Amino acid sequence: MKTKVLAFIALAFGLLTMGIPLFAHHGDASYDTSKAVVLKGAVVTSYTWMNPHSLLKADYKDDKGVIQHWVMEIGSVPSMSLLGWSRTTVKPGDVITVYVWQVKNGLTVGRINKIVLADGTTLGDRDTATPSRYGTDEK
Repeated sequence: MKTKVLAFIALAFGLLTMGIPLFAHHGDASYDTSKAVVLKGAVVTSYTWMNPHSLLKADYKDDKGVIQHWVMEIGSVPSMSLLGWSRTTVKPGDVITVYVWQVKNGLTVGRINKIVLADGTTLGDRDTATPSRYGTDEK
């Protein structure tokens, strides 16, 4: 009887443990994908090339002259490498234009749709041949 109870507890623990990674990944439901927010003249303050998502932090001065501190993510290192991104794509002090899907609660946090570097180079978070997960229109 003791062996059966211990086996059941071990099995239950094992099944619960295997399910944890399913909760670790998140979707894009928290972002407002109806239109991208455009941060023209944003100044990069930090760029961290890491998995599962690289982070770009930038300061942006809004129409009223108030500086907003943005935190934005892009895809994984392997997928972004295929799209031309690298650990040296941007550096603190670079002035760029960012198109970002802002979180629905209005915080200055979001997912990058694309960036335009000072030299005019545009880098997106997906290949142009891949249909957008936000619909057929480029937003």
